[in-house]
Amino acid sequence: MTTDLTLKLFVAGSPAQHETLARRVTTLLDAMLKVPYRFDVIDVLDKPDLADLAHILVTPTLVIRFDSVERRLVGDLSNLTKLQLVITDSGDGAS
Repeated sequence: MTTDLTLKLFVAGSPAQHETLARRVTTLLDAMLKVPYRFDVIDVLDKPDLADLAHILVTPTLVIRFDSVERRLVGDLSNLTKLQLVITDSGDGAS
């Protein structure tokens, strides 16, 4: 079974911080989602063209796309409750 749920985390700066943030998001996704998803971490310093195409102005930015619905969470992603609400509100792929 496939799904159109994709998440892209746009980051810049310290790779250690990227990994911590990506691990936090992945842990939450694995705990709450019951469908397959694609999760990519994109360093805007390494791939500025991808950031430009996605209209990313601030990092970190988490772009959540489910079918034709897109949600963005910009800035501090440490609030797991807010992160969960944004992911859940993006489509019916969450339980």
